[in-house]
Amino acid sequence: MSYDLLATFYDAFIDPDVYEEYLRLVDKYTSRGTLLDIGCGTGTLSLELARSGFFVTATDLSEEMLQFVDYRAKEEKLEIEIAVYDMLDPIPVKFDVIVASMDVINHLSDLEDVNFGFTNIFDALELNGVFIFDVLSAEYIDALDGYVEDDEEFHFHWESHKGESLHSIIHSIKIEIENQIEEVNIFEQTHDVSLYDEILSKVGFSVIERVIMPERTIFVAQKTE
Repeated sequence: MSYDLLATFYDAFIDPDVYEEYLRLVDKYTSRGTLLDIGCGTGTLSLELARSGFFVTATDLSEEMLQFVDYRAKEEKLEIEIAVYDMLDPIPVKFDVIVASMDVINHLSDLEDVNFGFTNIFDALELNGVFIFDVLSAEYIDALDGYVEDDEEFHFHWESHKGESLHSIIHSIKIEIENQIEEVNIFEQTHDVSLYDEILSKVGFSVIERVIMPERTIFVAQKTE
């Protein structure tokens, strides 16, 4: 998978303030139980949630990312289940809490996929279970058009350009690996907050809190009767 190429420098792009807000919201709205972390990356949030007493299942599209999670969990002797998972597939297990942090939802290709993903998550939650996720703001996505970065430490060149869809961006990353250049293109798109609200309500969720941060909004949604 293309995301495998990002594993070695994934953590350099993580905002610790976002993870801190997730931990606060998880502590505020849930009690310890089973937790699914969708799009876990290298596992920073999964590990912290496991340390706090959750039974964590960490999933990602990238096997390389999951190898990092597995290694880090074993180093700390933490029990974490890991699995490759695509949000558009049904989830065969029920969880008390599901999280999808650091703009995982923005990688879905359109609102139809958002609806599919939210439906799968709703079906995989226990009654009164909580789903916490975030989406990037339209202003932030639009401002990324023309972004360029060259990184000497990790040997990559990164460019971001506006996509064809409204409030979408395509990240083109060229990475030097063993004297060869590998290239990956990553798509992200965001939508008005009201559209996410509509889909959540249609699926059956109740939104119980939104947290507005400089680049994103975090939603807390609950599966109620």
